[in-house]
Amino acid sequence: MKWRFILLLSGLLTTSASWAQKAFIYNSLQKNGFFSISIGTSLPTGNFGKVVNCTEGSGSGMAVAGRALSISGGYRLGGPLGIMARYETVQHTIQPAALAQQYPQLAGEPVKVTASAGPRGQWQSRSVMLGPYVTVPLGRVAIDFRALAGQAWATCPETCVQGTVNMIETSFRSGNQESTAIGSSLGMTLRYRITPVVGLHMSTDYSTATFRFNNIPLEEKSGGLTNVTTYSTSRTLSMVNFSAGLTIQFRSKNRVF
Repeated sequence: MKWRFILLLSGLLTTSASWAQKAFIYNSLQKNGFFSISIGTSLPTGNFGKVVNCTEGSGSGMAVAGRALSISGGYRLGGPLGIMARYETVQHTIQPAALAQQYPQLAGEPVKVTASAGPRGQWQSRSVMLGPYVTVPLGRVAIDFRALAGQAWATCPETCVQGTVNMIETSFRSGNQESTAIGSSLGMTLRYRITPVVGLHMSTDYSTATFRFNNIPLEEKSGGLTNVTTYSTSRTLSMVNFSAGLTIQFRSKNRVF
């Protein structure tokens, strides 16, 4: 009986070691493809986040920290090199007090500045980009570096400035307008695989695009008179996004079992 127990114990230990070895190898295998969803914070950079006269062509977007959401997918073509696509949407609130700088005729007067509630009072941008990426595998951990470019859309915020000019109640209301441009992005992702298929990731991306907004509606009310005109301006929306999310990986690069 003793030798039978020893044989059974040896068999169990061998099987457990075999399964542990297979699990380790499966978890270490690099995958050919991935699908990710991310959410995080977007920080405006450059003129996009500065507070200067917004009526000038090089003026500021007065943007403050916003939120970003992205969906991406990619496939390794050979070795560490692959190609990926990403859809991203970003929203930034603005600093309303800076709007008064657009209207020097209100200088020295009490000024009320507001942005419309909800998305209409925010910078809204979205993009669809495509490009190569390089992955550096480190067991369960992998680091991706990418360079993307593609189509970007942006909508400027709807705002209102109210004050007095020559003791007459006056308001300036600027409306929304959408513009398109070619955008680019550089970024990196740190991925950790929890299971052979599911992983967590953290990403950092720098994105930029220059938009030309034409025929933005501007309504001026002074006393009982209303005057509607349009104006055009350029804005460079540049931002650094920090995000985290879930990654689904598929198709092992090599099959050993």
